[in-house]
Amino acid sequence: MQKNQSHIEKRLEEKLSMLPELNLDYSKSRDEVWAGLSSSIEHSAKDSTAKMIAIHPRRVWLAAAAVIILLLGIAAFMHLYTAVVVAPAGRHATAQLPDGSTVELNAGSQIQYQPYWWFLDREVKLQGEAFFEVKQGETFRVISPGGTTSVLGTSFNVYARNHEYQVTCYSGNVMVVASETGHSLSIVSDEQATLTKEGGLRLSVLKNREEVVSWKNNMFMFTSTPLRKVLDEIERQYDVEIETAEMPVFLYSGNFPRSESLDQVLELVCRPFGLTCRQEEGRYLILND
Repeated sequence: MQKNQSHIEKRLEEKLSMLPELNLDYSKSRDEVWAGLSSSIEHSAKDSTAKMIAIHPRRVWLAAAAVIILLLGIAAFMHLYTAVVVAPAGRHATAQLPDGSTVELNAGSQIQYQPYWWFLDREVKLQGEAFFEVKQGETFRVISPGGTTSVLGTSFNVYARNHEYQVTCYSGNVMVVASETGHSLSIVSDEQATLTKEGGLRLSVLKNREEVVSWKNNMFMFTSTPLRKVLDEIERQYDVEIETAEMPVFLYSGNFPRSESLDQVLELVCRPFGLTCRQEEGRYLILND
């Protein structure tokens, strides 16, 4: 500091010596002038530091806000991004979920889930029919219009078409809650919960545990099933349109493999009721002659 002061003083004396004709009257000594100059410099430095300190917190807040916005955007993307798996008519599909759980979809079915949100919320939305093999973990939910199925880790089948809703447990324990009434039912292996017309759930025990999931093995197995429901399943499995004329409510029992041709299957289904089947303009008509 002393060295710089001496250098500046020397430079000032040189400049003043170049102006001998000026008779300047100094009211302050050299030391007083230098002290004032030093004080002014220090004061300016303090002002600059104060200004920097005042600006710095604002920049921190702006950076923090940007990070928060970025994190919220990432979270929103994770929560909103949805994966969809579809099994169109005439085909089955299999999906593996992020935790290793698997879903087999029957023809004409669809599931939706959020893969990036999965480990915070194991939830699947189902339309149609699917068989679930769920890995042990936090609560796993299957949401359908008719109700919600909740498990921790088990295997079960869910049928959710139109206004029908049926859950069949094959292992472990399954909790079923009806959407409309909130009626809940806990079922175990070989038990079934079915949505009633009143919006409640009815418990039943399986007589043939293979019948419900026969579709997984490309088989048709029906026991006292309304004919229209049988034809609906044939439509999905063969990707065709089948119309019926006015007829009584027939109940069909029988089984046959998916490898049978469509004509053979319709013949097997119609024959017991004396019905005839005719193909017309790309669709099939079932007539009660």
